[in-house]
Amino acid sequence: MNRGIIKKITIKLVSLILLLVVLNYIYKFFFYEKDLQRYSDVINLVRAVPNDVDIVYIGESSNNSFRDDDIDKRPISALISDYFPDLKIYDITKPASHSGIYKILLQNIPEESQVKTIIVTLNLRSFNTVWIHSKLETSLQKSMVLLKPYPPIVNRFLLSFNAYDIKTEEERVRQIKEIWEKDTLHFPYKFPFKNVLEWDKWMSKTGIKGADGKRDWDKTSLACQYIKTYGFQIDTMNNPRIKDFDKIISLAKMRGWNLVFNLLAENTEKAKKLVGKDIVFLMKENGDILKKYYRSRGITVVDNLNVIPDDQFINQNWTTEHYAENGRKLIAKNVASALKRFYPDKYKEVEYSNILQTSFFNNCEDGVIWGQMSSVTSETSFSGNKSSKTGNGIKYSIVFLYPLKLIPDSLKNEIDIAFKVKPESDNHNGALIIQAKGRNFKNFSQNFSLKGQINQVGKWQDFHQTFIIPDSIKDADLIKIYLFNPSNNIIYLDDFKIDFE
Repeated sequence: MNRGIIKKITIKLVSLILLLVVLNYIYKFFFYEKDLQRYSDVINLVRAVPNDVDIVYIGESSNNSFRDDDIDKRPISALISDYFPDLKIYDITKPASHSGIYKILLQNIPEESQVKTIIVTLNLRSFNTVWIHSKLETSLQKSMVLLKPYPPIVNRFLLSFNAYDIKTEEERVRQIKEIWEKDTLHFPYKFPFKNVLEWDKWMSKTGIKGADGKRDWDKTSLACQYIKTYGFQIDTMNNPRIKDFDKIISLAKMRGWNLVFNLLAENTEKAKKLVGKDIVFLMKENGDILKKYYRSRGITVVDNLNVIPDDQFINQNWTTEHYAENGRKLIAKNVASALKRFYPDKYKEVEYSNILQTSFFNNCEDGVIWGQMSSVTSETSFSGNKSSKTGNGIKYSIVFLYPLKLIPDSLKNEIDIAFKVKPESDNHNGALIIQAKGRNFKNFSQNFSLKGQINQVGKWQDFHQTFIIPDSIKDADLIKIYLFNPSNNIIYLDDFKIDFE
């Protein structure tokens, strides 16, 4: 090849590289942010973490799920911070996420961040084929494409050409069943079934009998679900979750982070009751595999697998890691104890006490957790930086949830309710809703329209309502108070105050 041809090729290559650089620059500064907010708004969870943070807790919905009658509804991450009052602890919580998602989100923590420790949720269920091939995976992977560690223009091309794990729900179901049939279960004793399909078929056919001797369909269905969820054995050489956690370890070493894996609690008590010791054996074996594998790599693994009793699991008809207040507090305590290794002088013992509370306030920030915190926005506010947004598909504002039985009878006369509200249109049917639920009486609901007091558009106004508590609901298990707005017109709410008198 003569020099002239080499020169021409070189010029074309340099020109192409320069063109890509220019295109990347144009895309990054004029279009990238808009695409991020459209396809990968999960980046806002990372951006919400301040650069002067000490500890970041990353996990899925186990972190911030709560039971309606919990007094303290704060997430596990906030409960951990109780033990380290002088440290800044923030969370990145993305429902249904797993190690592959954590890896990309952690890669997007800015280099200038002062974070020293990362706590990563180690969810046993996420290693099974049902989660690996979940129907949610396509949308999850799509949301990660623009966040990968490549030039923005390259990521946009990858997104345009669907260069991510995209399959139909039928394809994913077929993959799951193929693995259930292919993977042989191994026990250190004689076991009558070759694989999950055989085990599940037997349970479905045999069923679980109720006290009356008849098949209990709900318990049988749940038992089958436990078999399909936990009937697997982790292959550390081939499981994709293992590979992604290994990459998180490499990232932590490169960034100089302390790394803690939080092995979440599973409902081994219910599993044993429904299915028997065989399913518990597999759950424990997989937990031991994870602990041994990562501890041998110098990672602190907090073992919470078997520490929470059945009554602290919120979902009693499914297999999830969603815990009531005492369950979350126990996990937080165990994780905090492990963190003493890195912060021995910052750790403080915590003793929780149920102090009588009859006055409540939520300004949509400051760490106060009510129901429907997903309605909180920073678009506008009366005080602080956030408010609760309703309308256009968001029917419910933040929701006050409280066990009415905990309020002294002397203060069950009336409820004084006040909040700031800002409607963007007068064409709405927003209303304050008060509900009471319980086992011993018919559920109660009463609504109060906003329109009687709110008559200006685009301005913050006061709404006030005094509710006389009827005798019929004073023994309710739970009371709920919230703004309901089923219209398409936006109403913002802030500074929600509730007093029992």
